[in-house]
Amino acid sequence: MGITAYKKSIIVLFAFVLFLSPLNATVYKTYAQWEVDALFVAWLINRHVEKDSKFIIVKKGTLIEAKYAINTPNSRFRRSAKETAFESALREFNIRNSCTDTLTPIIRILELAPWRKSEYHHVLTFESDLVTRLKQQDISAAFDYIDSYCKENEK
Repeated sequence: MGITAYKKSIIVLFAFVLFLSPLNATVYKTYAQWEVDALFVAWLINRHVEKDSKFIIVKKGTLIEAKYAINTPNSRFRRSAKETAFESALREFNIRNSCTDTLTPIIRILELAPWRKSEYHHVLTFESDLVTRLKQQDISAAFDYIDSYCKENEK
């Protein structure tokens, strides 16, 4: 193999490795500010679908390609009258486990019946703790909180 062919092989190999690296992780987007439902979808993707995924918030009204959108009008993961964005993501990815079973009633109260959340002290506490982490603009801290909540409250 000549030097030129060797260099081409190295370049192709480098490009392939770069393509597979976390530098090219999928970037999902939602509108500013993080809502709990959108955060649950991001957590689900990051913990169960694509561990290297990244998440950003964009100005409301910004056009986002549907497959990368979370809880926006054109998103495949969005709230409806019957289900939360989190539930639509669970259905789309066919994921169900003890943690998602713990989280689903919480998000249903917060998103579909917010007038009833005062009846559920654990939901109010969860929401408050999560929002505190989101105000710090640290999504990984919010993900870690969800993980720890699931471990503490496994069914």
